[in-house]
Amino acid sequence: MTNQKTFAAITLGGHVALAMICIPGYCQDIANAETDIHANVLESIRLLDSDSYLTRQRAADNILRCGEPAINALESERDNPDAEVRMQCRRLIKRINDETIRRELNHLLTHFDPLRSYRLPGWQPFRAACGDDASGRGLYRRLLDHDIAFMKWLQRVEDDPSYDIENQLVDQQRYLSPSSQRLHSGDPLIWSMMLLAATNEKICQVPVLGSHIRCGLQCGPTIESLTQGSNREATLRLVRSWVSRQSSAYASRSTLRIAMLYGCNELAHQMSVETLRQSHAPPAAVQMALLFLAQHQPQESEKHLTTFLADERVCQIWQVASIRRRAIQTQVRDTAMALLLHLQGIDPRGVGYQDIEADPLTIFAEQTLGFETEAQRLATHQQGRTLLGLTP
Repeated sequence: MTNQKTFAAITLGGHVALAMICIPGYCQDIANAETDIHANVLESIRLLDSDSYLTRQRAADNILRCGEPAINALESERDNPDAEVRMQCRRLIKRINDETIRRELNHLLTHFDPLRSYRLPGWQPFRAACGDDASGRGLYRRLLDHDIAFMKWLQRVEDDPSYDIENQLVDQQRYLSPSSQRLHSGDPLIWSMMLLAATNEKICQVPVLGSHIRCGLQCGPTIESLTQGSNREATLRLVRSWVSRQSSAYASRSTLRIAMLYGCNELAHQMSVETLRQSHAPPAAVQMALLFLAQHQPQESEKHLTTFLADERVCQIWQVASIRRRAIQTQVRDTAMALLLHLQGIDPRGVGYQDIEADPLTIFAEQTLGFETEAQRLATHQQGRTLLGLTP
């Protein structure tokens, strides 16, 4: 039968492309070819338990030449009563899949086509969280080389709508165990895997995952590794994807600080403004939001700082270990006053903030903005209001 094809011009995103349309005769040819391959593979599978090594080898080579179309037939024989056939089917499926991954990965790295659907484990969720530029593709290759089982698991979670991570304790131990992942080592591949998992809407529900990531991302080795590594652009995008997923009605103190540490200033700005709008936002988060705005949006911050001059909620208590042990309590209004003074060019240390210390990230170290006694606080605020020309 003569194969018949026809082509039509279609427009995709402003570009004209040729699309092949199968007419009934041509589609029938494809179906017949697939049937022939399936029958050919089944016949070869029957020879996998032959007494002759040469016969078994030829049968296996024939199946491998068929490539991916042989997978369905091989899968159907995985429960074959013959142990040799079962073992050979599993081995051949792995070899065909490995070859597919090798071929697809080579195309991804050398002839990347953004419109192509690459059949690579974990590529779709990775691309959504990290992008597909050269840095992203390089990081994906390293992750695939480092732990292909993790990438296959990530793809399985993505593809299976019924997957419930809370009931998959084995998966949690294998892929999300903080001890095995060495979160504080700063290993960029380990961190990329954890951030990829934490950006997945199913996996991020594991409570311990978020808490360990929030803690680890603030450690020096991790910051250095993710911001200065060979795939810096890609790893920073993963951090941004994670931060974006964490921001809800208001941001936590640690999430805001992480956003600042990794240069996610646009996200940090959005979270800070939203945090200050929420009456039930935690005081520590409010403090960090005020520090961010004063650092990056000083003109916008002044109206917020004035609003919080009456907020007496405690952000934190800092225990000072010196000759005389003492506790420094920081309220939201203490932070607001110190920042207002700073923006007006007045050194808070000369007004009564005797413990204050500078911090390049937040102008002042957040734990040093308080007072030991209420009398010290009241005296400082009164003097500050006078210097700022505010009504007592």
